[in-house]
Amino acid sequence: MRLERLLLLVNFAKEGAAPLVERISSWGKERGIEVEVVVQGGLEAEARAQTRAGPGPETEIRTVVVTLGGDGTFLRGAHMFAPQGAPLLGINLGSLGFLTQVGAEEALQALERLRRGEFHLEERMMLEGRLREERFLALNELFLAPKAVGGFTELELLVAGESVALYPGDGLILATPTGSTAYSLAAGGPIVDPKLEMIIVTPVAPHRLGLRPAIFPPEAELKVRAREPATLLVDGDKAGELGPGEELLVRRAPCRAKVVVADSPGLFTLLERKLNWGGKQGG
Repeated sequence: MRLERLLLLVNFAKEGAAPLVERISSWGKERGIEVEVVVQGGLEAEARAQTRAGPGPETEIRTVVVTLGGDGTFLRGAHMFAPQGAPLLGINLGSLGFLTQVGAEEALQALERLRRGEFHLEERMMLEGRLREERFLALNELFLAPKAVGGFTELELLVAGESVALYPGDGLILATPTGSTAYSLAAGGPIVDPKLEMIIVTPVAPHRLGLRPAIFPPEAELKVRAREPATLLVDGDKAGELGPGEELLVRRAPCRAKVVVADSPGLFTLLERKLNWGGKQGG
């Protein structure tokens, strides 16, 4: 592997972000690796143009995007750089950190392993949502919520033109396996290994007892039709609104997020550490 460039996507609101950028910059300078901070706007287009990793083997990777922040920063990095095939390494400056599994204190050690090629890449399925003429990428989920806080929405799910169910309640989550441990899990959805590919549909506080989460194959094309006004959130950020009769089209995205994994815990070890999965920690 010839690591030549790191692009840092940084949440400077996080404590310790600026000093860590300085340490990474010094580390890169000592090793002849270019380190550049990416900001939305000025450098974004230029950065996108130069981060094409392509479908080649891991030994050909020369540019890696490193996110410094929480899972939200990592998700923004996936939105920006997954279409270009750039691999992403997440460094966690927050508390939970399912996607950003490397802590700030381990950042330079992780970068050294990256430089030596001691890592592997996991390709994560993403979703593409289309609302009117706009398209959205999601690594975790697309969520249709009531337009007003504390309000109500009613959504109809269709697959291949067939009506699956009508969901009255607090909304509908369409998640990837990566997103199965995010909002979908909190709403009662299943835990899915992120290396799998499928579309998980999880209702939020449905007003019908018979409505349960459902799983669809990755090639399925789903359509959600609003019967009441709804707000679309993509990986937690507001992206648009649907009026009665409007539809959101959802399918597997044509690109995948390439996640750098260097000596990270397995899924269920991570769930045990973060959420006390299985109750093995006691309490």
